[in-house]
Amino acid sequence: MTLLRKFHQSGLQVDHPFDIQERILFYEGLCLAHGPIPFEDYKEVRKWMLQLMEHLRQRRRPKVLCHVDAVADNFLILTDGTIKLIDWEYSGMADPLLDVAMCSIYSYYDFEHAIQILTLYLEREPDEEELFVLTAYMALSGFLWSLWAVYKSNLGEEFGEYTIIMYRYAKNGYRRSLLTSSIPESVSCE
Repeated sequence: MTLLRKFHQSGLQVDHPFDIQERILFYEGLCLAHGPIPFEDYKEVRKWMLQLMEHLRQRRRPKVLCHVDAVADNFLILTDGTIKLIDWEYSGMADPLLDVAMCSIYSYYDFEHAIQILTLYLEREPDEEELFVLTAYMALSGFLWSLWAVYKSNLGEEFGEYTIIMYRYAKNGYRRSLLTSSIPESVSCE
């Protein structure tokens, strides 16, 4: 988390964003073009995700260069102690807490462990806004990667329980975000 924070504070920029809503819609379109989306409650969960995206958009969060794939395997520790971050396929300008959320779900952390990682990243206790943003991004990231896995499955690749684990992050993250924010459950997203 120290390396990730330093990276985010480096001032490095690229000319393209990582737009999670655009990526969700992209993979949703690919899924629908190649077969059905197999979740019974998909329409309801999709509405929840649209609601979270709108609440995040209203917050006007900072944008920094994010890696978006900050999984442990992408941190190389060299023999001299230097740490390198590899695999920049998804990188773009985004909210720095997106990287913390992605790292958390890639590691299959529960929300309590994700909050511990956020605390390490921030070097202090997170406030209510940061807790909401973290849980919202965990939900949206889980939704995104579940769609990615459904699409890959429609092409013949299988990911075992990964697809359902990611979809659970979407559902549980939404519910958890209701506890950390004043989002009304009945807001229409149509």
